[in-house]
Amino acid sequence: MSNTLTTSPVISGGLDDGNSILSIWVESFGAALATRDDASLADLFRKDGTFRELLALSWDFRNAVGRDAVVDLLVSPDTTAPPQIGVRAGAPTFRDSDDRGETLSTFLQFKTATGAGEGYVELVLGEDDVWQASTVLLSLDSLDAYPEQVGSLRPAGRVHGPVPNRVGWNDQLDHEFEDKDPAVVIIGAGHNGLMVAARLRALGIPSLIIENNDRVGDNWRNRYASLALHTPVVADQLPYLPFPATWTRFTPKDKLGDFLESYATLLDLSVWTGSRVENVARDDQDGTWTLDVVRSDGGHRTLTPRHVVFATGINGAPNRPDFPGQKEFHGDVIHAVDYQGHAPYVGKRAIVVGTGVSGHDIAQDLAEHGIDVTMIQRSGTVVLNADTFHKVMHATHTSGRYTLDQGDLINAATPFGLLPSFGAAQLAQARELDHETLDGLTAAGFELSEGPDGQGVLGLIFGQNATGYYYNAGASDLIIDGTIKLARGGVTGFTESGVTLDSGETLDADLVVFATGYQPPTDSARKVFGDEIADRLGQFADVADDGEYGRLWRDCGIDGLWMMIALSIEHGRFYSKHLALQIAAAETNAARD
Repeated sequence: MSNTLTTSPVISGGLDDGNSILSIWVESFGAALATRDDASLADLFRKDGTFRELLALSWDFRNAVGRDAVVDLLVSPDTTAPPQIGVRAGAPTFRDSDDRGETLSTFLQFKTATGAGEGYVELVLGEDDVWQASTVLLSLDSLDAYPEQVGSLRPAGRVHGPVPNRVGWNDQLDHEFEDKDPAVVIIGAGHNGLMVAARLRALGIPSLIIENNDRVGDNWRNRYASLALHTPVVADQLPYLPFPATWTRFTPKDKLGDFLESYATLLDLSVWTGSRVENVARDDQDGTWTLDVVRSDGGHRTLTPRHVVFATGINGAPNRPDFPGQKEFHGDVIHAVDYQGHAPYVGKRAIVVGTGVSGHDIAQDLAEHGIDVTMIQRSGTVVLNADTFHKVMHATHTSGRYTLDQGDLINAATPFGLLPSFGAAQLAQARELDHETLDGLTAAGFELSEGPDGQGVLGLIFGQNATGYYYNAGASDLIIDGTIKLARGGVTGFTESGVTLDSGETLDADLVVFATGYQPPTDSARKVFGDEIADRLGQFADVADDGEYGRLWRDCGIDGLWMMIALSIEHGRFYSKHLALQIAAAETNAARD
């Protein structure tokens, strides 16, 4: 096996830093890929090795789990080998060890016929002293025809020297698109819509965001005062404009709303606020969409973009239960999305139905202001302390070992469909760190869950496309000390003064909050695009059989329609680039057949 890498080159050649081993492996991989040498490719991967490519060897997102599947993908007719591939210049080499043995990892760079990319590789030294790949990622990063306008390619702002009939910067922007329609219309100015608009602007592709709210960021501002992100700030950076070094560790909702509004302004993004889209239709003959925009002043504008990006968020309409006797209840009944804070309920009694993230947050907000609050738990919940959540689920970004971009590449190397298999080990680590909190919750009568097949949060999110977890930011402590009361069971109906449970218990309250989740984004897509397109899209935002995240961020099966939805800012930051590159490729007919 000529391409097998053993420890002998290290011993005989005096190579002791791992760089040469990685370089030899990458060189051998590039050669075997170019010649479709299945035997050599098999030698280069572990039996349980994985490979993932994002627009790098085909014009799609593809992955393979297991050596045989990896080889089949790499030698398939749909795979185009890159003409150049190597270790990224100046990339660090990481030497570690785990239960598999000694490991080496680094970052890659490659060229394609139309652009350039980056990647990640991890090698493991097996029991037979052979270095083989456990993980490889190749991800397209740029297109030659649409270079990113950053660094030395950034816009001038003002051209020096005399310019007849000079036009000011703001006039050049043409946010109203008076001269011609945008190439891309983006529906939704949340962080996902803004990030893909920023990516497109950096590529020189004109886009317009349509936002229903009166201001960018209102989707955060209009929620209850205590709301803040649970994710670590280091993982929440947006492209091109990172948070200041003084930014809060957890971003409060109003700060995030203001930042998003500033982001749109500072990056010169075109946003029509207070507007909505109607009558969306596709003209396959000329390759354009037609859509009517109702502006904030009641005016109408018909646009014909070549691309439409759907970016209204992961949640559809709220699930609003309707129980017998609900209309006779003398108090307030709201969904979590409508909760505006504790102030109207001081001195009163509240019930929160549901023990996911929103249910805990709302119960904590009420309890912290002295309100008598009871949470109704219908089924077990996976609980991690917030710091533990960061350590076990955001380690690549919080460890300080990797840059933001490096952490993104490492995380992207694992196919979404494979993530649940890491859940049990992650859950065990979290339970060891959080045993005091978890023991306290059990003693208080709170039902804990291990998630599907013991796979914790990863099993819920990426295995069942479900919720049922909480990252403890204080509510668990209040449950343990009894400040937040607990009741178990399902609501069966209302009385004039409260709710009844299937256990027969009756609870009195002045406020009932249903933290009962949301419809999938397919619900929102159906309202925008109609039944025909929605039926063709199907369940586009679930982890699919191919191990990818449905039809998000890639070809969704409908020409010119793109789904920019992400569970987190981290995913939005990373995959917004791939979506923008695909639009750029379509604009130049650069997409490979």
